Amino acid sequence: MRTSPFMTPISQRRIRSLGMAVCLASVALLAQAVPLVFPNPVDNQVRWGSAALAQGITVSQEEIMRYARSVLEMEGPRTSAYNEIRSILTGTNVDINSISLGCTTTNSLNQLPRSVRSNVRTILVNYCNEARRIVQANGLPNGRFNDITAAYPQDDTLAEQIRAALMQLQQQESSTPAN
Repeated sequence: MRTSPFMTPISQRRIRSLGMAVCLASVALLAQAVPLVFPNPVDNQVRWGSAALAQGITVSQEEIMRYARSVLEMEGPRTSAYNEIRSILTGTNVDINSISLGCTTTNSLNQLPRSVRSNVRTILVNYCNEARRIVQANGLPNGRFNDITAAYPQDDTLAEQIRAALMQLQQQESSTPAN
């Protein structure tokens, strides 16, 4: 990962985590839900374009910004849900990475001990509902979010545009004085 003169090591880690969240969104909301999946780290190379053509869809810069804003806002709830589930699984001999924590696929939850299954499902459902609310509040229909999510891993230009939007939003956030 190349370092940018504008990014501190902390913000580089945050961008990497946010890139993971984008991929998390990658399988995200495919049926109005977002999975807790971790993608590959991202690099800092970006190119801006007016629109990206991805799997037959055109994604406007405005949609990319709305998508990136949604992903940024999902990061906190995603991390909290993941940590809560990991904590619940402590002592169960179940590796959190061995189960699918997707909102649309709950089959792997049946692998969990009954004593924790309900709690994990509740956390997951709450997270998925929050993610759906965030996407809608940012002006993207869930279906459109899903389209961008499905196209993101297949289209390098779109991926770069999303990473650039994430970086831009993060830099705006860090330069905005606290109230």
